Amino acid sequence: MLIQQAIVAYGDVETIHDRVRRHFEAGADHVCIQVLTTDPTALPDQQRRELAPALRQAATAPRGIPRN
Repeated sequence: MLIQQAIVAYGDVETIHDRVRRHFEAGADHVCIQVLTTDPTALPDQQRRELAPALRQAATAPRGIPRN
């Protein structure tokens, strides 16, 4: 897997949710989200609304044993 593919999540809501959840499971305590669209001048408000519930769920899902 290319480094970019390991870091950048793209695709449908379920795919992005899964990738973000995996970052948290791997020990991340913060995941930065930047929504990109084909129109760089438009605000991605609709996409953010669609992603918000899935990202909230990914961030609050139970995690494995915390690392010290």
